Amino acid sequence: MGEVEEVKQLIEKLENLLNTMKEWERKPVIEVGNAIVEIVKLPKRETKKGVEPERLSIHLRLKDSFRGIFIESFEELDDIVKALSNKKVIEIAKAIDELNKKRSVVEYEL
Repeated sequence: MGEVEEVKQLIEKLENLLNTMKEWERKPVIEVGNAIVEIVKLPKRETKKGVEPERLSIHLRLKDSFRGIFIESFEELDDIVKALSNKKVIEIAKAIDELNKKRSVVEYEL
């Protein structure tokens, strides 16, 4: 099966999900450590620009959280991946991790 056929099949599956899922229903895609990626059906909404129909979105959240980030396009995903892969962001995350580990130690007076 070629790549084009696989993409067509994936689009058909997603169309089926869009037609069968309830509003705000979640379908898990993958779990990596504490990160969870789900597909969520977003309801129709009215904006200043017009009416947006029901649509699917990628929802990225942490395991212990209900809130997360809704990603509605490849461009948004690409921007997030680039931002989180940035060397400065990675260095800051590591430093915050070290700082938080030091602060989580509780000492009691004897």
